[in-house]
Amino acid sequence: MKTRIFLLVLLAVVLNACGASPATELPPDNAQGPIYIDSADLLILESFPIQLSLVVQGNLPTPCHLWHYEITPANAQGQIHVSLYTTVDPAVTCMQVLHPFDETISIPLTGLPDGEYSVWLNGEQIGEFSYPG
Repeated sequence: MKTRIFLLVLLAVVLNACGASPATELPPDNAQGPIYIDSADLLILESFPIQLSLVVQGNLPTPCHLWHYEITPANAQGQIHVSLYTTVDPAVTCMQVLHPFDETISIPLTGLPDGEYSVWLNGEQIGEFSYPG
């Protein structure tokens, strides 16, 4: 009985230590890894000027992976590229099980000239919009 309680406590500590959350800075020893995207939707908020959010659902490779994103400003073709990926500390031992996530990424539009634009996530077009709306 004591062994079972010890194992449950140990499992709770390990799971708590591997919680996934976005990080602002990447430690130099972290390795970049994949992210598994199940769905992505572009939300265009009805305001003036418009506001954009990218809602992404999927799975991290393990509970110890942290998700990160980078947004590049619109290029000459009006494409805004969002890169979504994970990092993990290679020294950490973690359960090998997918960890679901559901995140909303705000896409900055400040300084964007009027025109037609498209939003791309990891090389796949998610949606289009007119700015200023």
